[in-house]
Amino acid sequence: MDKQEKQDKINDILEDLDRDVSMPPYDNQDGGQGYSRSYKEYKEEEESSRERNSYEKLCYEMANVFNMKAGEKTHEKLTPPINLLGWDITPGMVMSATVGVFVLSFMSWMSLFLVNTLLLGNLIPVSIMMIILSAPIMASVYTYYKPKYAAQSKLIESSGEMILAILYMVVYMRSSPNLEGAVRFAALNLEGPISDDLKGVLWDLEIGKYNKIDEALENYTRRWKDYNDDFLESLNLLRSAMNQPDPDRRESMLQDSIDNILDGTQEKMKHYAQNLETPVMILNAMGAMLPVLGMIMLPLISVFMGDAITPMHLFLLFNVLLPTFLYWFMKRVLSSRPPTVATNPVDDSILPDRGKYTLNLLGRDFRIPVWPVGVILFFFFGLYGIVGYLSTASAGQGFFLLYPAATNIDPSLVPSIYLQPDGSLAPLPMLMRSVSIVFGLGVGIGSVKVLGNIERKKAEERLSKIEEQFPNALFELGNKISGGTPVEIALEDAAEATSELEISNLFGKASENVKDMGMTFEQAVMDDQYGALRQFPSQMIRTVMQAIIQSSKKGTNMASTAMLTISKYLKNIHKTQEQLNDLMEDTTTTIQMLAYLLAPVVSGVAVGMSQTIITAMSTLSKSVKQSQVGNQPGTASGLGGVISGFESAIPPELLQFVVGLYLIQLLFILGSFFTKIKKGEDPTYKNLFIGKIMISGMFFYAMTLIIVGMLFGGMVGSVTQVAA
Repeated sequence: MDKQEKQDKINDILEDLDRDVSMPPYDNQDGGQGYSRSYKEYKEEEESSRERNSYEKLCYEMANVFNMKAGEKTHEKLTPPINLLGWDITPGMVMSATVGVFVLSFMSWMSLFLVNTLLLGNLIPVSIMMIILSAPIMASVYTYYKPKYAAQSKLIESSGEMILAILYMVVYMRSSPNLEGAVRFAALNLEGPISDDLKGVLWDLEIGKYNKIDEALENYTRRWKDYNDDFLESLNLLRSAMNQPDPDRRESMLQDSIDNILDGTQEKMKHYAQNLETPVMILNAMGAMLPVLGMIMLPLISVFMGDAITPMHLFLLFNVLLPTFLYWFMKRVLSSRPPTVATNPVDDSILPDRGKYTLNLLGRDFRIPVWPVGVILFFFFGLYGIVGYLSTASAGQGFFLLYPAATNIDPSLVPSIYLQPDGSLAPLPMLMRSVSIVFGLGVGIGSVKVLGNIERKKAEERLSKIEEQFPNALFELGNKISGGTPVEIALEDAAEATSELEISNLFGKASENVKDMGMTFEQAVMDDQYGALRQFPSQMIRTVMQAIIQSSKKGTNMASTAMLTISKYLKNIHKTQEQLNDLMEDTTTTIQMLAYLLAPVVSGVAVGMSQTIITAMSTLSKSVKQSQVGNQPGTASGLGGVISGFESAIPPELLQFVVGLYLIQLLFILGSFFTKIKKGEDPTYKNLFIGKIMISGMFFYAMTLIIVGMLFGGMVGSVTQVAA
């Protein structure tokens, strides 16, 4: 044997060792790249990902200026989330950043206050400046709690990966009891925070920070203490299983690891669903009922308080502060949501792009962006309001004329559609100008979200349906192989046995590749150009098939056992997911009712009633003036003080702008809340649901407002005629 032959033999032995230790290799999706090159790229990604983020940089800069020390309570509060996030900062740095942000933001507010007072002559009312003063306080509080909020966000984003991470490691360890390989297998086949964490574990092992994968994984599990004990316990069971010499005992511990996180998730979701009743009631009251119903009284309050309440006050309160509070409250409620399983595609390029819609013209399909449709709908529905305001600008002495007019107007300058027979302004047509603009904005946003996600949703629903079918199909294939039938032959039999299911195409295509193209089982399934998985861009299916392929290399018995076991696991996960949906049914139904009907109707009633109150007060004001002209001061003296501030009342159109914009914000918050409770992180479902409730909400809002305005406006008019 010459020197070259010896070297080739040594290389073959080394390749076999690498295959056993690092299975699946890092080139599982790189089309044949070498292990060392892929691992080098992986290291470069890890190094770049460990660069300090903007918050860490802020903490370091402020620590150089203030250099504060954190107390014991602050350490207890901030150390766990900082460790979970892996940020290179200390609680003392967070305290320094908090003080620094408050000082800088307060100095900015003070500068604005001085400029407004000394140079602008109190252009911005003092009351509004005091409201703006809350910004430095909120900014400093947010800076202090940023690590906690970021840790909670990571927990929510990780919820769909936790169960899959345990499943993938168990699947791998059943065929190859190697903990490092299992961690690598899960890290490469997940996309998200858990994948990054597991890659970080491998990175620490590679650079020599830890000598064993068991030590690196033990350090990682400490991060999840007090955040998700079930995930932590399942990881510890996997670590313990590797130290168990008895195969049966090891098998039992692997089973316990997946059962532990499934049972724990179901138990947590049960308690979470029970505890959601109160937050949903608070969201209902604070978000829809009390604020919007309170607006009914705003016209009267603004009359008595004069210029103390302006539209700017309402905008800051209802369109800035209240939505901020509701969004923060929603985040707080979602922070304790247990993990669930979500569908993750392998490659987004295989699925339809979000934000685009397929249009068929002359037999050809064109993928067009949908945002121009939203702009067109906004101008189409808002044209009445835009033209209406422009047409009354001259009558308003250079500004848009609003109802009720504060001074006498020239009817010749106002379009007849906005006038009543007596020459006065018509309340409802004037109000509908602002309604049309808000309606167009809501419908435009809703249409963009629906059209831009409807095709993606259909593709993902098909994918989800296929994933539900996969365990049964896998069970059939495992049964065929268990009798000693080679995998390549069993594929055709399994395809025929599951012919009524769409997933049968996976086995059918693989069987064709074997027979027609002479491919191996691995090539027939995984080939980049002709592989059967090209038609099924599911992360779960791809990962499971990779594990089965590796198991098949050790014999048909091992492959059959892997298929039957994985099939059982997948069925249990699906069963747990269905039980979680049942537990959340009451809560999600309540949120849907609030978003689809209750919030829009209550908002419409509030604006309609405020317009009615203003109309009644306007009529009363005219009657009092007429009585004064008729030398009846005694009759008017008792009412004169009441209506003296009528001209300072907030116009219904401006109030409608505030309420309409708040309704759009509220629907967005409710849609996000509903989606994250029901589906977790699912952008397609979230956008589609928000789009639907936005369109229906704007419709019910406008219809309710029109009905209330016409009904009570007519009653006010008839009463006025009788009184006259």
